[in-house]
Amino acid sequence: MKFPRRLAIPFVLAALHAAAGGSSVRADDGDEVDQGDGFVVPPPPEAHPPRLSGEVRLDVVFPFEQDPLCPDGSACVFGGGGGVGGLLEWRYPSGLALGAGLDVWFLDGNGVHELSTMLAARFQLRWFLLPQRQIHPYVGASVGGLLFGDTFKADAVGGLVDALAGFEVEIGPNLAITVGLGVRVFTTTSFESRSDMVERGQGGVDAAATLQAGVVLLQGT
Repeated sequence: MKFPRRLAIPFVLAALHAAAGGSSVRADDGDEVDQGDGFVVPPPPEAHPPRLSGEVRLDVVFPFEQDPLCPDGSACVFGGGGGVGGLLEWRYPSGLALGAGLDVWFLDGNGVHELSTMLAARFQLRWFLLPQRQIHPYVGASVGGLLFGDTFKADAVGGLVDALAGFEVEIGPNLAITVGLGVRVFTTTSFESRSDMVERGQGGVDAAATLQAGVVLLQGT
């Protein structure tokens, strides 16, 4: 039995219309779309929600501006040392990351302090470049407040600004390591070191460079 020629054109048009109707790959609102054959297309990257991350970090501290805390003719209470820190961030698909963190530095007090300590609380912004790559560089900045003194004593309070740059290496879907450099510029209120009765922190700013390395845990997608 031959297929009537006059029915061929409507049949082909109907088939093409059905195929086009089931091949949509993206919804306007970024939701998943069923193509009609059981395959579900995920939303585009920009529609994904932010991911929560937690970072634990080690710092090596190199002071390079010490005059306010170490006036001429006196022993210096702001020497080199190390520190530890923690950070919680919300990371957006665009590469932007907003977070808050705490860190503490343990510094050489040169005999005036048994151990100089700086406890800092920070709000931080970072921008990750090449976020879809396994290795992505970042730049960032922090602002916050600090307590400085002898072995966790709050001899002085102050404010800080950090500048950051480094890179992150993803070693698993939810695990990464970071390596970076930072510069912290800060100022403190004036105080008198008890062991030598020297007035410190009178005007000006102190500054230190840091070498940083951390481990990051990322919320699953």
